[in-house]
Amino acid sequence: MDINIKIGEQLAQLRKQKGYTQEHLASILELHEDYIGKIERGQRNPSVKTLLLILDNLKIKYSDFFALLEDA
Repeated sequence: MDINIKIGEQLAQLRKQKGYTQEHLASILELHEDYIGKIERGQRNPSVKTLLLILDNLKIKYSDFFALLEDA
């Protein structure tokens, strides 16, 4: 599976577990909601800075996120 798709699917799952909509997360991050959707669908490749910003706001440890990707 493409790494962008794996990252996007994992971010979507974690976002939903926190009860956030794409719109809510985008608002917190000051990003466009379409950009969040494209990341989650694997259509956009987030920068490392953006990925870490998303994880920080979802309160996910970086190591935990990458461990989840290995298991996916």
